[in-house]
Amino acid sequence: MLTPMDIHNKEFGKSIRGFDCDEVNEFLNEVVQAYEILYRENREMTDKVEQMEKRLSQYESTEETMRNTLVLAQETGENVKEAARKEADLILQNAEQQRKLILEDANRALREAEAKYATIANEMAVFRAKVESILTAQLQLLDGIALQDITPVETTTEV
Repeated sequence: MLTPMDIHNKEFGKSIRGFDCDEVNEFLNEVVQAYEILYRENREMTDKVEQMEKRLSQYESTEETMRNTLVLAQETGENVKEAARKEADLILQNAEQQRKLILEDANRALREAEAKYATIANEMAVFRAKVESILTAQLQLLDGIALQDITPVETTTEV
């Protein structure tokens, strides 16, 4: 294969009218063949470089897509976790409100039961006092009747 140094160092023999035409033509044929080979190789390499650049561009695009997908997945994961936290907080708040309502209802029912108990206990005390009063009055009446019915028996003594 012809090198740039070969071209540079090539000396043509001199003839009567200048350079030897056959030598020049022969050299030009070698240059043309070498140039054609280099041109084809250059074209092939240029095509390969273009293909490689396209593939590289596709890989870079794929990489960018993957990065975006990863970022989106991370954001989605964070959003899901945040939504779950909020939902859990909401459930806890609802449970706390229901607990308070149940406790308030129970306390109200307890107060009502205590009030009923106090009323019944008071009524029972009043009833007992009335019954005791009636019984006392009845005992006094019985005592009075018993004293009236008992008269001293006259005793006659026969001597």
